[in-house]
Amino acid sequence: MTHTKEGLAERLTKWSLGRRITVLVLLFTILVVGLISTTGIPLELLPKGLSDPTLSVSVPWREAPVQEVLEKITLPLEEELNTVKGLNRVSSWSSSNRASVYLNFKQGVDLDVAYREVKDRVERARVRFPEDADRVFIQKNDASGIPVSVIGIAVDDSLTDPYQLIQNDVVLALQRIEGVATVEVNGLEPKEIIIEVDREKLEGHGLNIFDLSR
Repeated sequence: MTHTKEGLAERLTKWSLGRRITVLVLLFTILVVGLISTTGIPLELLPKGLSDPTLSVSVPWREAPVQEVLEKITLPLEEELNTVKGLNRVSSWSSSNRASVYLNFKQGVDLDVAYREVKDRVERARVRFPEDADRVFIQKNDASGIPVSVIGIAVDDSLTDPYQLIQNDVVLALQRIEGVATVEVNGLEPKEIIIEVDREKLEGHGLNIFDLSR
């Protein structure tokens, strides 16, 4: 085995010395390709094309039965969004407080163009939404959206309004840092006052729950 390796090295050396121009051309080619790769190929955590581009549409509707969310929000959204160009797959999810539709596009689709089309279709579907389902969130989902830093915050129970404290002193401060694209907060909800209505008394006064909420 040792003699074989030595013989191969000797033959390779003789070949290189006998073809100096060829070796120099190969070396120069490798250097040029390396230089182009270093300066021209961007450094990315997950290169583009590794996963299909996706968009998500979310419509919150609190305290609603799942069947009503499906019929009044999810299905109208799906009907309109199915007409967007370049779609690969459409999937949806309905719960008692939210309707979500996920759009998976084919490779090569421009997400900026797709976003504008999706926004147009959502506006058409909103005509059929319940009046109190007035918020719609459209989000691009790609590799660039993966967070580069995750921070955990422990909240003291003695704080009366941790939502405003974290939003004003933490989130806004991070958003002002140069190079920060987005700051998302999970698990933090604003302070709310919940009013429970007696439906029988409400109907006895000839009122409607939707009219009362407005």
